[in-house]
Formats: sequence, C-alpha cells, structure tokens
Amino acid sequence: MKNTAPELGVVQTVAETYLDDIISVTRVVKGFSTYVYRVITQTGTYYLRFSKEDESFATEVLAHKMLRAAGVSVPHVIDFEHKNAQTGCSVMLIEEMPGRSIEDECPTTHEHEILREAGRQLARIHRIPVDGFGWIDKRIHDALTGEKRSFDAYFREYLEHDLQTLNHYPFSEKERSRITDLMQTAQPLLTVRNAVLVHGDFDISHIFHSAGQYRGIIDLGEIRGNNHLYDLATFIGFYQDNIRYSFLLEGYCETVHLTKEDLYATELLALFMILRFLGAKVNANSREHWYRLATKQLDRIRATHQ
Repeated sequence: MKNTAPELGVVQTVAETYLDDIISVTRVVKGFSTYVYRVITQTGTYYLRFSKEDESFATEVLAHKMLRAAGVSVPHVIDFEHKNAQTGCSVMLIEEMPGRSIEDECPTTHEHEILREAGRQLARIHRIPVDGFGWIDKRIHDALTGEKRSFDAYFREYLEHDLQTLNHYPFSEKERSRITDLMQTAQPLLTVRNAVLVHGDFDISHIFHSAGQYRGIIDLGEIRGNNHLYDLATFIGFYQDNIRYSFLLEGYCETVHLTKEDLYATELLALFMILRFLGAKVNANSREHWYRLATKQLDRIRATHQ
C-alpha cells in the first residue's frame, strides 16, 4: 500500500495533462481506498483519484462503462492510466456528479421519490453479471471476475472464525447460539449459482440529487460479485433506517420481484455482513459499534420475521 498521498504540486501537474484552465486542486479527505483530489476548472469540476494499492483502476472503469450502457446514472470517466509515471499510482479522472448526497442534504419533500428511483437504478446495477463471488479481481483488466468461484466458498471463508469471536463480545449464550442458527439458515437461502455486480458500500452518502430530482450513484470503489440482495442488506443492516429502506425497496421491487423469503434472506445477509466485521474488528476501537449493530439486527430479525 502507498502510505503517502501525492503532493498537491504533483497532482496539479498530472491534472494538467488531462484538463485545461485549472483554477484549483484540493485534497478530499474522505474514503479510505484511494487518494482523491477535487479539480476545479473554468468549465467544470472533476475528481482525480490515485490508487493506494499497486492495482489498476481498469475494472472500476469497465464497471462504469457497463453501467452507463445499462442506463445507470454513474459519473462519466474522462480517462485513466494503469500506472502514472509521476506517482507510480493508477490514476482515474471522473466528472463530478451534479447535486449533493442525501447524507449531506436531506430533501424531505422529495426524499421518497429520490430513493425510489435509486432503488430502480440499483436493480439495474444488479443485472450486470460477474464471473465469481467476492472482491473483483483487479489483476484481470478486461472482465469483472470475483475472487471466489462459488457463493459457498465466499460464505464459508471466515464464518467459523467469526462465530468463534462472538465469545469476545458481551453476547449472551442464547444470542451466540441464535446467530449460529441464523447463519445455518442463511446459507441455503442466499446461495445462488451466478453472481451479479453489487455496489458494495451502498448508503445515502452515495445517492445524489439536485432540485428535488434524483441524479445518480457515485463511488464504485467497493464493487464485487455477490447475491443481488447484497446492497439492500448493506443499506438496512449498516444504517438501520426503516423508512428510507422502505422507499428504496419500493423502487427496487418495481424492477425485481422479491418474495417474503427474499426479504428474510436480506436480513440474514445483513447479519452475516455485520458478523464479518465483528470477526475482523475484535481488537479494534470500533468493536463496540459492531456489537451494537449486531444486537440491533438480531432484534430486527426477531421483530419482523418471527
């Protein structure tokens, strides 16, 4: 991992190879997977991203192109380099998505329709096939390929370890047993033969609007192949917002029919994803956050699907 962000002077020089009439270049300290800089010109605003890992943006660029061809509103990629000579990083330049995110500004009078349209667009994202499950393999530049060959391999990779780490949290014996039982229930409900593209970090900070109108979805840095319920599970499991989830689900179900079993499977997938964080963050400062989220999701499953 490249631990040092490129200096502004270097970024300015790189930006000038793509853009004319630059007014300013500033670092955007948000997100962890890439270094991001806002470039303002006389004709518009752009974002220049530099990879932290020794990997190319090629698959992310490919995903943008495939989604735009499928009618999904995502930022337009101006250009990219596998490896920039000045920084040693992969570089990606995208146009700014107009408007603001729901997280930054909540338009209460139009929120229902904005989220409903986001749900419709999310369903379109899930029409894009991926060859395999889990993180997109960035070593393969001309196709979307998951790291695991089956959902079972993805689901079971850390499961035993994560269930064992429950002993390091203040769960009761009954709660630990309940989580184990729910994971046994989850696997056959969630197992699918073929993976689809999922956003991977779908929340209100990535849904943009302006003047009361939906504009699009940003940030494909966490894309992966998975069950099509993955993004819905992220939205409800990590953010526990029932009203906004109902709006999103309404739009999604206009495109994809979901059964009661699908909705239950979504809740179980949310718990599975939280369990993965419990296992990974057992010694981290954020462990209490993930413990609270797990107890909330257990309560939610008990209240809505028993």
